Order: sequence, then structure tokens, then C-alpha cells
Amino acid sequence: MFLKTREFNQYERYILEAAGRCDLDQFDKDHLFTTDKRLLGEQLFYERIKDCIGGAKIWDMRLRLNGQSQYDFIIVADGKIMHFDTKYYEGQYNYVKGNFVSENGYVINNPLALQTKQHMRLQRFVDKMGISYEVVSCIIFVGEQFNVSGFNGDKRILFDKDICKIVNRLNRREVTSEEMEIARTFLEHYDYKGMHTRIHYYPFEEMKKGVKCPKCRNFLPIAEKNAKKVRCQCGCEYTKKEVVRLAFDAIYVLKNSGVTVRDVVEFTGVGRTIVQQV
Repeated sequence: MFLKTREFNQYERYILEAAGRCDLDQFDKDHLFTTDKRLLGEQLFYERIKDCIGGAKIWDMRLRLNGQSQYDFIIVADGKIMHFDTKYYEGQYNYVKGNFVSENGYVINNPLALQTKQHMRLQRFVDKMGISYEVVSCIIFVGEQFNVSGFNGDKRILFDKDICKIVNRLNRREVTSEEMEIARTFLEHYDYKGMHTRIHYYPFEEMKKGVKCPKCRNFLPIAEKNAKKVRCQCGCEYTKKEVVRLAFDAIYVLKNSGVTVRDVVEFTGVGRTIVQQV
């Protein structure tokens, strides 16, 4: 069971909505790239474990003990508190002195260095709370298109093929009340400070209009007059009222001010009557 799933902070919501609507500056382009990669890896892992009957699960946890640490997934199960740091990469890599080096020279710098710091802070928190569960931290490279040569194995580093083992373990038995209580203790100490990066608002009137699909983030087609639903190229379908609500949220984030009926009509192609009803 998931007690918490991923929520975008204000800056993430903005750059994800602004992407494809205007030219982003280099700062935002860099953050958009890392945000996209991070969210893709997290989403893939979430989809694989969300229906497991065991474990009290948290997607995105932040703790502050001598600095803030962010944890992609915390799972409390079988006497263990397991932290999974998900990463998404594609292509062929070589493992060289703790680094992962791609064929074109891109380097994933010693991911275990940060993981070790996160693990120590997590262990400190567990000890402080008086929780007698073993702390286990792993980096997991999700996605079948990531291949590594020269890696001799490290129990702290997992790959896509290992997710099946995690799923099987989490399906051995149902989550317990004790595990749920421990997970709630974590959430009571969620640290909201330092989550927001500066936002540079681009001119709203110069942005490309349209509503993005929440699943694939591609633009939805403009609603046809007599159609009841709008269908995305990824296969997802939305009623016109759902499209209006998505448009309102997007415009509110992008405009950083009041949303008008005219704004929503121009974004969606939905008639004024339905927009006003919503």
C-alpha cells in the first residue's frame, strides 16, 4: 500500500507545463532534462510495485538530519526499511572505477557516493525514532535498455531484471499494521523546506496553447464540437469536462494569475457553456 505518491513541487509543475510552449533558458532546459529522467525512472518503478500486497510504501520522502536528503522510495516490509533510489538511462555503459561510462563518453559519476550519505542519514533517523528495523539502501537502474559491461556485482546496485525479485518478495504477505505505523512516522517528519527552485515566468501570451496529457505529457488534440471525449495519441481518453479542469490547472500554473473562461476556451476548443459549467 502506498501512503504517499509523488507530488510535483511548484517549479517542476511550471517547467513541465512550459516545455514545448516556448523557448526555455539553459537553466530550465537543464532542470527539465533531469526532471524528465528522474520522473520516468520513478514512474516505471512505481508501476511495477504499486499492486504488491506487502509493504508500507512511500514515493518521495524528504528528511532533514544535518542537511536534507531525498529518497525516491521507502518501503517498510519484513523487518526492513528499504530505500530505493531509481535511475533511468539507456544504452551501453562500461563500469570503470565506480563510474558508469557510456559509449559516447557520458559519465554517471560514482552513484554510490551520494547513496552512502543518504543511507547514513536514513540510519540515523531510524535510530533516533527507536525503530528496530534493518535499513537497506539500493540504487536501481530501471529500464531494459540499460546495459553494463565490466560490472562484477554490488548488492547496493540493482537493475531492471531485479525488480521481479522485489515484487515477489512484496507479495509474500500482506502489509502489517506495524509497518504502516512506521511509514506514518516517516511522513510525520517529511521536510518541506528547500523544495522550491526559482521560477522564471515566461510571457503567457506568447506560449503555445493546448492541454497536455497527464500520462505522456504530449499535447491533446483540440476538442471537436460534437465529440464527447478527447483521445490522446498514447490511448488515454478524457471527457470535455476533464479537459477543462486540466486546462484550468495548466493555465493557473503558467499564467501565475487569474484564469478566465476565454483562456480555457482558447486552450481546449471546448465551448463556453461547458467551460462555465465546470
